[in-house]
Amino acid sequence: MSASHAVCHMDSRVVSPNGVDASNSAVPMNGSIPQPTEMMAAVEKENGCESTTIQKDERGKMGRNSLKQDMQELYESVTDPIEKTDSDVKDFFKVLKNHSLMSKVVYVMTVVSIVVVSHFVLAVQWLLPYYYSIATPVLLLSRLVMYWKMKYQYFLLDFCYFANIYWYTYIWVIPSREDIFAVGFAVANGPLIWALFVFRNSLVFHSLDKVTSLYIHVLPSLMSFVIRWYPEETGKYWYKDFPQCHLGVSFVWLVAVPFGFAVSHQIFYGVLVNLVLKPSEEYLILYRYVTSDENSFMFRACNLLGSKFRFLLYTVWWLALVLGMLFFNLIWYNYFAAHCALLVTFLIVAFFNGSTYYIDVFRFQGPSKSKSIELLSPEEGTVIFAKTDSDENNVTVVPCTNGIKGYGSAL
Repeated sequence: MSASHAVCHMDSRVVSPNGVDASNSAVPMNGSIPQPTEMMAAVEKENGCESTTIQKDERGKMGRNSLKQDMQELYESVTDPIEKTDSDVKDFFKVLKNHSLMSKVVYVMTVVSIVVVSHFVLAVQWLLPYYYSIATPVLLLSRLVMYWKMKYQYFLLDFCYFANIYWYTYIWVIPSREDIFAVGFAVANGPLIWALFVFRNSLVFHSLDKVTSLYIHVLPSLMSFVIRWYPEETGKYWYKDFPQCHLGVSFVWLVAVPFGFAVSHQIFYGVLVNLVLKPSEEYLILYRYVTSDENSFMFRACNLLGSKFRFLLYTVWWLALVLGMLFFNLIWYNYFAAHCALLVTFLIVAFFNGSTYYIDVFRFQGPSKSKSIELLSPEEGTVIFAKTDSDENNVTVVPCTNGIKGYGSAL
């Protein structure tokens, strides 16, 4: 292969769906989105990749072609001269093609699921518990397999997964108990739903990982909605009736007991992860994820007493945040309009985060500016960036397996 078409061997490190590198988990916690040129420079620097410069055909300028033609031209210019001489790059593009097909399938299933779940919530509430019973184990099992390969399995010990286990146990073991339901209601409409804002969960139609993250944080809230306000319709064909709710403003079951549940989980998590399992640095856990950026507010808040007490302060701040979220359940549980407003607001947040992902990742600017195109965005963070410089009339292609940081969490 000539020097002008030298392409770096792909980085073999596993990359998270969030674009977080397991070996270097520094991520921007302020939700800022890096510009295409910044992302390009960061990807090249981090992976040590040599760029491939391809002179464009003199027949046409990039700005005169349609987006589809540009991307097709760029794709062919990269694959044609390379795939016959470099088996690594050839295999890389095969992976991209396979992931592209999977992304299309996930896209279709996501759209269908949105329509189906919306119909269940608004018209046939009795079907939602059955949907939740089938979809939850399937999605969590797929995440377990994916995260185990990526060495992210410790994320599955986080609170949101325990909350879903609680909900699954409730609907199948003791669905008629209002006090048990109230605890699940508080958890679903407290820490779980607020995670959409805290961790920037996004509705990205083609990403199985991001759709799964959105599911585990939203579906328990929708379940709590139909059971709280439509108990007879929801339990119409269930094996037991769901409760007619009469607790009213119950501090014990809507705040105190759910907070005790969160504290118990945090103690269990701290002992299991820090004292028993003790994962090495190659494994990413939530604590490392949120404190990885030393310039972030979260890191500074946890580091007030020094590194020795950093995890302790992380736990204190987390539980304080949970307690604040739980107090609002006294409103959500007793006022239908307020509960509706809560769900609609956070769904809009997820939609906006998803739109940010699509607009900033699949960006294509005019010919007068430097352009950055993502040819393919398969699952597990694998991307190809291509940038063009209109002044030099060339295209620079950087095939790397490192993803983009800051486009929402998979937590």
